[in-house]
Amino acid sequence: MHGQWFDDALSYNVIAEMKGNELPDEIIVMGAHLDSWDVAAGAHDDGAGCMHALGALKLLVDQGIKPKRTIRAVMFINEENGTRGGEEYADQAVQKKEKHIVAIESDAGGFTPRGFGVTASEPQRLKLESWLSLFPKNTVDYMSKGGGGTDIGPLHRADGTPMMGLNVDGQKMFDLHHSANDVFEAVHPRELELGTASMATLVYLLSEYGL
Repeated sequence: MHGQWFDDALSYNVIAEMKGNELPDEIIVMGAHLDSWDVAAGAHDDGAGCMHALGALKLLVDQGIKPKRTIRAVMFINEENGTRGGEEYADQAVQKKEKHIVAIESDAGGFTPRGFGVTASEPQRLKLESWLSLFPKNTVDYMSKGGGGTDIGPLHRADGTPMMGLNVDGQKMFDLHHSANDVFEAVHPRELELGTASMATLVYLLSEYGL
């Protein structure tokens, strides 16, 4: 009841990238949003998603993996009240004629991963489904039809890039969502690590085998 509206200020997406060593012009983008609701730290919404993306890149670097395709992590700005970070990313991708083979978003919290929602052709979804045995038990066990995210939606609409969303065990999300409860102490480190590892596994497979 005491919200205020301030003037716009210049803000930026934050981008980290591992260049592909065989097909560098084919891009896999994964991301989350950098801004948060103003009443708490935004640890689950969407700090956890940012750590999924950045942590996945770090896991690949630590393993000495040199991806075939370019893997890009994007922290999008302004998801909560305008999605201008996602819109600008899509606009830039179109202007630069970038080729994204898939876009992935984590914006459901840092809880235990359960699967991915997929907005793509059925053959593409079935290819993803064929990799399920490579994920540890009690983590990712489905690639369901329909999924994506607010920040990657503009890219999907602009050029048809297939998109995916990380689905988690979100039973507690609305105890926290946009509330003062969304603090760092509410994130379980092991559950966050499982989501990060799931994202790293997925982007590695996509880099190696495409979609």
